[in-house]
Amino acid sequence: MAQYLRRKGPILSKEMFVSTAKGVVSNCQYITHFVKVISNHCLDKQCTAELSLRVEQILTITNQLTIISSVNALTPGSKSSDEILVKNAQNLLQIVLHGVRAAETACIKGLKQPEPNSDGVEAAALCFQWKRNLQMHRAQQNCNSDTDDLGLRRTSQHRESPSLAPPIHIQKQGFK
Repeated sequence: MAQYLRRKGPILSKEMFVSTAKGVVSNCQYITHFVKVISNHCLDKQCTAELSLRVEQILTITNQLTIISSVNALTPGSKSSDEILVKNAQNLLQIVLHGVRAAETACIKGLKQPEPNSDGVEAAALCFQWKRNLQMHRAQQNCNSDTDDLGLRRTSQHRESPSLAPPIHIQKQGFK
């Protein structure tokens, strides 16, 4: 979306730009549902509060993005509304990443087993699988005895630790 402002990238028209923003909103609804489910099954009260806060932030910015994208569709050629839309989408992605990181923390601290055939079964299964992968990754790191001259373990040779969120690189956009 940021590339659209510079007339580069795969988004070529205003309609595609607005459609992409609406797609971001749609995808964030799935993430919000996931974070809510994890919040409902979290054993740690602080994690539950953090997840609830992240859900509210995601919902707030999602609503803003929906409104801004609707207004943006009606204002052809308005660069300032395009910039606001991009900035809001970037903010939303940052909050979503914080929410996923908070879900990872909740998974590490522990989750209640969800009721069979409930919404939480798939989310909990994903979290339990991720936690197993993380534990295996940490065990592999601990078994490696490569240390530097100070006795510290070298981590540059290790692959990145497992994450519920794929790596996302958000470009900082300088608006003029």
